[in-house]
Order: sequence, then C-alpha cells, then structure tokens
Amino acid sequence: MKVSILVPTYKDEVALVLILEALAAQTYKNFELIIAEDDDSLEIDKIKEKFSTLDILYVSHEDKGNRKAIIMNRALAIANGEYIIFIDGDTIPFSTFIESHVALSEPKTVLCGRRVNLGDKVSSDLRKAKTNALDIENSYLKKYQYLNNDAIRNYEHGIRFNPNSFLYKLVQKLNSNIHILASNYSCFKKDIYELNGFNEELPYAPHRDDTDMEWRFIANGSILKSCKYCANLLHLNHARTDRREEERENLEIIEKNRENNQYIAQYGIKKL
Repeated sequence: MKVSILVPTYKDEVALVLILEALAAQTYKNFELIIAEDDDSLEIDKIKEKFSTLDILYVSHEDKGNRKAIIMNRALAIANGEYIIFIDGDTIPFSTFIESHVALSEPKTVLCGRRVNLGDKVSSDLRKAKTNALDIENSYLKKYQYLNNDAIRNYEHGIRFNPNSFLYKLVQKLNSNIHILASNYSCFKKDIYELNGFNEELPYAPHRDDTDMEWRFIANGSILKSCKYCANLLHLNHARTDRREEERENLEIIEKNRENNQYIAQYGIKKL
C-alpha cells in the first residue's frame, strides 16, 4: 500500500532534516513525503538532493501568518498515497513508525498516536547531532536516566510493542482515552477526502485543528483507534506562547459547526 506522510513546517529546517533522516531509515519503504511549508524559504532542491533516496513532494506559499490548514489542504490535493499519515514539523518518528501505522490501518478508522515530549537538553543534543533519534530508539530503555534527567514527559510513549503481539493487544484493551493528536494520526485518503480535508474557516490554525478533525471524522462514521505504544515519535521541546484566546475563538466555530452537523469543510480541499 502506498503511503503519503504529510509534514507541515515553518522556519525550522534543522528539525525538518532530523525528520528526513528518520524517514530515510524507515522499515516500510512504499511511501512518499509531502513537505508542506507554511512559508516559501526552504531550498527544496538542495534538500531533495541530500535525501535523494526519498520520494519528496513539496508545496509552499507566501508567509502571511499561520495558514497551516490551507497548506495542508494543498498537500492533500497532491497526495498519491492510498493512506495518509500526519506528523508535525518538530516530531521525529521511530524507524518502525510507518510500518506500525500500516499494520493497524483499517477503512473508516483514524489511528491516534502520542509522542514522547523531550526536554531542552535532549532536544538540543539532537539538533546539534550530539545524539540521534535512531540511537535513542534502539537504546530507549537504557537511556531512561539520560531522558529522565531532562524532565522528559510521557516516557512510556516511547516503549514499543509489535502491533501483532498478544502484549500489544492486551495493552490496547486497557486504553480507553483515545483522541486525535495533530502530530501523530493517520487514515485512508478516501476518509479524509469525504470531509473535504482541513477546515480553513478556523482563523487560528493549528489551534484545535485536531479537535475539529476528531468530531468531523466521527460525525462521518469513522471510529478512533489507538496506535500508542507502537507508532512512536520524539517531540523536540520549544518555547510556547499563550494561545488560550485563539483556542477559544476556534472552539466557538467548532461548536457552531457541530451544532449544525456541518462536518464537511466548506473551505477545504475544494471550496464548496
């Protein structure tokens, strides 16, 4: 099955290169990468040359503020894969990441993963090539102290079970808190196309875009299924700004659409 993995990025080429290195090491090979730049500053030809083993597509537009939904819809419009995986531009996948999503994929099902939230030092070590994601993955349990000393959050989300194993199925039975996280989810392209992609009506994307996608998928008959402890990601730490007011405005629009059962985006891949 052909997979399209969509990566939004904005002025963080170092993180993007770390993602590309991780994608080059994937155990599952039948995929394309679509870089969706909410800007137009990347020297994409040099990136494609450096990572020539990867099938890279690229979309961009002028930097006019945060317009993630728009650029993601443009990325979806050119996706050739039957299956779509979404990550963020600051999340580095384990080598088995795509393999795990594919192994658990089902029609009308959205796979919902989580991420390991790294601290400042480990994030800096990765950015400065003092360590690498593959080494952390391969020695994850041994590196507990290194990671824990840096105030890691959600360490357990870096532990992986084989998706076909009895242990994994047992762990998933104990997991009832399943929600879409924008940095780690997947679905068949057909299912997100039925929603007309991302809702460009939200003025402050990406704030609560995962909340918006979740209710819309469910309203269209999809179910949510966990891929925690299987499809693993490392999240690079970074400064955060207070976005509560922006989230509040987005949530008001989401709630209005939910009340009207308007789960097909009027301003999405196509403008209806």
